[in-house]
Amino acid sequence: MKNKLPFTSTILFKAVISHLLLFSALFVWNAHGFLTREASFVRFSVFYLSSLLLLVWFATRISIGLNQISDQIDDFTEQKYTVRKQIPGHTEINQLYDKVVNLGEKTEHAQERLESSSTRLNGILTYMTDGVIATDRRGKIVLANTAALEYLNVSEKNLLSRKIIDALDIASNYTFRDLLESEPEIIIDSENAMGEFTTLRIKFALFRRESGFISGVVAVLHDVTEQEKNERERRLFVSNVSHELRTPLTSVKSYLEALDEGAINDPDIAPGFIKVSLKETDRMIRMIQDLVTLSRMDSDTIALEKEVINFIAFLHYQLNRFDQIVGNSDENEKQFKIVRQIPLQPIWMEIDTDKMGQVIDNLMNNAIKYSPAGGQITVSLEQTNTQVLLRISDEGLGIPKKDLPKIFDRFYRVDKARSREQGGTGLGLAIVRDIVKMHNGFVWAKSDGETGTTFTVVLPYAPLEDETDSEVDDWTGLTD
Repeated sequence: MKNKLPFTSTILFKAVISHLLLFSALFVWNAHGFLTREASFVRFSVFYLSSLLLLVWFATRISIGLNQISDQIDDFTEQKYTVRKQIPGHTEINQLYDKVVNLGEKTEHAQERLESSSTRLNGILTYMTDGVIATDRRGKIVLANTAALEYLNVSEKNLLSRKIIDALDIASNYTFRDLLESEPEIIIDSENAMGEFTTLRIKFALFRRESGFISGVVAVLHDVTEQEKNERERRLFVSNVSHELRTPLTSVKSYLEALDEGAINDPDIAPGFIKVSLKETDRMIRMIQDLVTLSRMDSDTIALEKEVINFIAFLHYQLNRFDQIVGNSDENEKQFKIVRQIPLQPIWMEIDTDKMGQVIDNLMNNAIKYSPAGGQITVSLEQTNTQVLLRISDEGLGIPKKDLPKIFDRFYRVDKARSREQGGTGLGLAIVRDIVKMHNGFVWAKSDGETGTTFTVVLPYAPLEDETDSEVDDWTGLTD
C-alpha cells in the first residue's frame, strides 16, 4: 500500500497558504485606510518581493532535494549503497527520497542474491565433469564451462560467439533449427586438451523463459570414451573368441575324422595328425586359462598377495629359467641370447611375485617369438626415487606405429598368421597390462617398426624404512 503525505504537509499547500496570508494582510490594510496611495505602491512592492523570496525559497528547497536524490541514485548506480544523503523537512521530496533509498536497498539485496547465485552456478559448472554449452536464440555460444573447453580443445575466447553447430562440427548433419525442434542426442569424436581422442555424447535441451519464449539451447557433453571402448571390446571379444576357438576345433575335428576313417593305421600320417591335434588342444587350454584370468581381473575377484622381496634377485631368478631354455634347446630350435643390464644394489619392493612373474614370462616369451634366430634380448632395470623401470627389448621386425596403441587390446595381433602359427592366444599383453595396473603401474611399447621393440614396465617404488644392504631375501637362494 502506498503511503501518501497529507495535503497540509505538501509544498504546494504551504506555498498557497503563505500567498493567501500575504494577500489577506494587504486586504486588511486597505480596508481600514491605514495606507496612502504612495504607501500602496510600497505595499505592493513589499508583497511582490516577499512572494518572490518565498517562491525562491521553496524552489531552492525543491532543487536541493532533487539534486540530492539524483546524487543518491548515482551512488546506487556505482554500487555505493552505504552512502546516505540528508534532506531536511517532511515533504514530497523526503518521501521521494525514502522511496529511492528503499529501492536502492532492494536492488542491493537483489544484486547480492544474483551474485551469490552466479557464484554457485559458476562453481557448479567449473567442477562438473560434464561439459556445458549455452547459446542465445540465434545459436551463438554465450557460455561454456571448463570441461567443455577441455573436451573440445579450444579456448573460451575462440569458442564464445561461434555458432554451436560449427563449434561441434555438426553443421553437415544438423541446423540450429533441428536442435530446437528435435533436441537430438548425438555422438561425436573429438581431440581433448591432452591430445587424446575422446567420444562425446551430447544431449540438447531448450532454454525457456517464464513466458515460454525460447531464448537458447543448452548442450551437455558427456565423455563416453570408456563406455564406447568397452562396448567395442565386448563385441570384438565375442567375435574373436568364437573365431579363435572355432579354428583349432575345426582343425582338430578334421584330423580326428581322418584318423577315424583309417589314417590312424598309417604310421607315416597318424603321429603327425595326433601331434597337431595335441598342439591345437594345448593352445585352446592356454586361451581358456587366459580368458579365466582376464575375467577374474575384470570382476575384481583377484586379490594381490603382496610380499616384500628383493626385486633384483627375483628378476634374476625369472631370467635364469630362460637361460636354461637356451642351454637345453635342440639344434632345430631358435637360439637367442639374453643380455642383462641390471644393477647390483638390491631393490626391496612389495609385489605379488606370482602375478609379476607372469608379466615377465609373457614379455620374455613375446620377445623370443618375434626375435630372429641368434637374436639378442636385452633386459634392463632402472631405479628412481619414486619408480622402478623394467625394459625388455628384442631385435625382431618391430611393431608398426599405427599398431602400437592397440597391442595391449585383447586378441589384437600385428601379424595374425604368424602369431597363430606360433601358438599365441592374443591375450598375453592384455594380461600384462592388467597385472601392472593392479600394482598401480603402467606399461607401454616403443618401436620404429624396423629394428625391434622395447616394452617398458613402470612400477611405483618407495624405499622401506628397515631396508639394509645386508638383508638376504629367499629369492637369492633360488637362482641356482
